[in-house]
Amino acid sequence: MRSFFIAASLCALVLSTSGCSVNPATGQQSFTGVTSIEDDIKLGKQEYPKLIKRFGGKYDHEKIQKYINDLGQQLARVSELPNLAWEFTVLDNPEMNAMALPGGKITINRGIISLAENEAEIVAILGHEIGHVTARHTAQRISQGQIVQLGSILLGIVVGGPAGDIANYAGNAFIANYSRDQEMEADKLGIRYMTKLGYDPKASATFFKKLAEHTELEAKMKGEKGEQSHYSIFSTHPDTRVRISESQKIAKTYPVDLDLINRRTYLALIDGLEYGESIKQGIIDQQTFIHPDLRMEFTIPDDFEYFNTPKLLIATHKNGSAIRFDIAKRNNKHLPITHYLNEIWANKYNLRAVQQLEVNGLEAATGVVRINTKKGVRDIRYLAIADGEEIFQFRFLTPPDLTSKMEMAFRRTTYSFRRLSYREAKSIKGFHIGLHRVGHNDTISGLAQRMKVEKMKEDWLKVLNKEALSNGLQKGEFLKIVTR
Repeated sequence: MRSFFIAASLCALVLSTSGCSVNPATGQQSFTGVTSIEDDIKLGKQEYPKLIKRFGGKYDHEKIQKYINDLGQQLARVSELPNLAWEFTVLDNPEMNAMALPGGKITINRGIISLAENEAEIVAILGHEIGHVTARHTAQRISQGQIVQLGSILLGIVVGGPAGDIANYAGNAFIANYSRDQEMEADKLGIRYMTKLGYDPKASATFFKKLAEHTELEAKMKGEKGEQSHYSIFSTHPDTRVRISESQKIAKTYPVDLDLINRRTYLALIDGLEYGESIKQGIIDQQTFIHPDLRMEFTIPDDFEYFNTPKLLIATHKNGSAIRFDIAKRNNKHLPITHYLNEIWANKYNLRAVQQLEVNGLEAATGVVRINTKKGVRDIRYLAIADGEEIFQFRFLTPPDLTSKMEMAFRRTTYSFRRLSYREAKSIKGFHIGLHRVGHNDTISGLAQRMKVEKMKEDWLKVLNKEALSNGLQKGEFLKIVTR
């Protein structure tokens, strides 16, 4: 109710701008400023390609793309805005996320598809994102941002961050946090849409439970304490326990004969789905970063956590040390590697102890510098390894009092770097979802050993198959296994 009263107050203050409208999904007044549905469509169309590119690109799997788009289109047709040019795209991204742009442009990450156990759970996620669009949540955020810009003194409140023109603000709004009330509203709308198609509304809560356990397990893998009670894809999402409880309450208001989940169909479709990092961006296998497309590999020291993107890899340690790896082009391949290091890459510093090396048959150069960073003083060792026009660039960062201690680990990483042969690169397979039909002699511990995950194999088996294992192992049932 709080959000309704805020909207009503805003409407009263800016009545002359005709900024209030009846929300098509909720039937309540909402403040959308001077933006219209046409503005939503324009902004969504403008930002959608950027969103897809920024978060992993389109997943190269025609059947899964068509499947998700077909499901989304069916849901959209029973929404309050069926005539939008809806689009649904699966991103090649392992993170547990989905995003909605105004105007009906929606993405869902490959990671969510690997976690879901049935079609109804995926429909619940798609319905939730459709709810953000039909409730015009982004338009509300944009309009509130405009008020801050045009009349924050008049209103006496801060409704959002500083806003530029509408288009620039909207460019960031779709990845900004929705309010807790908006998230809960989208959950409710998502359940409304899925039940219109006969799906089991309980699937919304079952997926949230799985998502919470997945988050806890990822935290434990990193040696952190999982906090299920505060899980969120973004930090402003509602407390998970509240979200699960509310979804269960909503589900009970619908007829009990709504039980469509399509589990077998769903599992058959995702058999072979990539799991975890995309092999196109390189994968980590027992602390070794392997990139078949670039034909190279190197080993990351133990106890370093990594973050991989299409352009760079960052590995960090709790003690403040870090490794940054990326690739550049050497336009003049006859330029000595030490000159490249000093005059092009690290030219704004006076590197010390510059020397030329050989790393597994490749020319290389290294040098060190001490600088001030946002996280304090750091020693940085630059390392450039050249092969033809490609320069493989490492920066090893350490707090000065740990530089000597970390030297040997970083040296091992340096000399672990090697190019792969074309045959080796072609033979590398990524991780993917496989199906196993439970037999008479199967056990949880036995099946867990087949999981190609780094550690906590049994826990990962249970999270990926939470609903299937709720009554223990059932002979003939299909389970998801991470294979390679």
